[in-house]
Amino acid sequence: MTWTNAAVAKSLREVAAALILKKASVFQIRAYENAATSIEHSTSEIKDLREEGKLGQVPGVGESIQAHLEELFKIGKVKHWEDLKRGIPEATFEFLDVPGVGPKTALKLAELGAKDVGDLQDKLQSGLLVKKGLSEKIADKVLGGLEGIKKTQSGRMLLPYAYTQAEKVLDYLKPNPDIIHADVLGSLRRMVATVGDLDFAVASKKPKEVVEYIIRMPGVNEVLGKGESKVDVRLSSGLELDFLIADPDSYGALLQHFTGSKSHNIHLRTLAEHKGLSLSEYGVKDVKTGKVVKTPTEEEFYRLLGMKMPPPEIREDTGEIEAAVKDTLPDLVGIEDIKGDFHLHDNFPIEPSHDLGSSSITEIAEEGKKLGYEYIGISDHSPSISNHSSEQIIHLIQKHKEVIDKYNSSNNKSVRVLNLLEVDIQPDGSLSVPDEGLKLLDFAIASVHSQHSLPREEMTKRILKALENPYVKVLGHPTNRLINRRESSEADWERIFKFAAENQKALEINAYPDRLDLPDMLVRMAKAIGVKFVIDTDSHKASDMNQMKFGVAVAKRGWLTKNDIINSWSLTKVLEWIKI
Repeated sequence: MTWTNAAVAKSLREVAAALILKKASVFQIRAYENAATSIEHSTSEIKDLREEGKLGQVPGVGESIQAHLEELFKIGKVKHWEDLKRGIPEATFEFLDVPGVGPKTALKLAELGAKDVGDLQDKLQSGLLVKKGLSEKIADKVLGGLEGIKKTQSGRMLLPYAYTQAEKVLDYLKPNPDIIHADVLGSLRRMVATVGDLDFAVASKKPKEVVEYIIRMPGVNEVLGKGESKVDVRLSSGLELDFLIADPDSYGALLQHFTGSKSHNIHLRTLAEHKGLSLSEYGVKDVKTGKVVKTPTEEEFYRLLGMKMPPPEIREDTGEIEAAVKDTLPDLVGIEDIKGDFHLHDNFPIEPSHDLGSSSITEIAEEGKKLGYEYIGISDHSPSISNHSSEQIIHLIQKHKEVIDKYNSSNNKSVRVLNLLEVDIQPDGSLSVPDEGLKLLDFAIASVHSQHSLPREEMTKRILKALENPYVKVLGHPTNRLINRRESSEADWERIFKFAAENQKALEINAYPDRLDLPDMLVRMAKAIGVKFVIDTDSHKASDMNQMKFGVAVAKRGWLTKNDIINSWSLTKVLEWIKI
């Protein structure tokens, strides 16, 4: 078996489920769940990290789990894990892949006789499991989850993972003196939230030599196809890479053609036809003379069509061609415009409702300094409402405030630390922190972390009620989606966006690998209504702050400029916005 990050994370979650069913220690269960989440979100292959001796650098992967992973990679199974799972029907672990199905429900479904996902669907639709004692409410929920599998399990890679793997390939290609240019293609170049394939364009006068160089790339396990100017390979991780090698004089045309999107290219061809031109990966051809004008750059390719070059991120045929012809393309936000990050989790023991960060305030601030930030926001999850009284919650927030105040008063103020909190929005729209606690903050980020599939109207009212609180300035990861795992919540987004615009509330674009939330289509819709945004990394360790570029990519795809982004503003302007 190829042990990809997804496969390793799935195995760890199965062990966590077995521990839950066997009533093991909550600390054991949490250790496996945290390790699974950390590996799932890693932008590096866990197998590669193991070979480099860096397993210990993965947050949440302690010595015990490291030893088990060594065993997994060496012989393909772990005796301790198999012992833990013994006695639990095998179908139980398959049912865990159904959205909304936890270990206890999965076990019950297996015990009622469902053999696999297909059999489960048949038995639910026939009503057989309900007759055997399954509640109708659970049956309906599981059926909904089965429908969701088709939508969420697309097999496409998360953008940050695909980007990191592509960077490694480009790092190998670019030093070669025979290679003049090398770029990614397709949905990755457009920075789409999920990526199907990793395709590359290479400009070279020596294509045969480049093909042989690619075949010798470390990690290549198999050559799937090979030609004079094309080669497809499979890595030992299972990842497939396709390479197209073009003459430098036509490189711009190749790059444009295979960047897409399909609808963008179709519209371009229609535009070209009206000008008596035809387009291909070789250049721009005059139909009457048959002459092909070589296009070494994309800028030249688009210039021949009488237009400015639209940035790759917005090539989706949603108005960018018309704007390019009129020279009215917006000056999209760039990573260099970002001056801070509001949503960062530190390791202060605030006894949160969800996971704690692994880095200290100092480590996070130092990383912010490296990134050139003016400010950072420490936004831990609020203290668990089920385990604390209001007084205890306020006390923990006060203690954390004292730590932040001490840091701000003692450092050289090169990076200002804002005292924030990510507060849970309860199902009824109330917040998990009383106003007496919220008063201690610079502001609160309010987020939904439970009951994500409420009916549309209920979810809308829930979010609006939370945003009415004067201490809440940002709606965190607004649609609550987990890419490839959980669909977005249903809500009246136009109504929510109008309220946010009218009441100076910002929407978060969360750059966490499997969120990238708000999705780009809703970003553009919200911008048109007048909403302001923040781009955050939701980092749980300092090094994850470098994932800001993926949130910026979503903002670009939503046609945002730096004026739309609050954390592209100066600290002085941010502090003024906080007081509004």
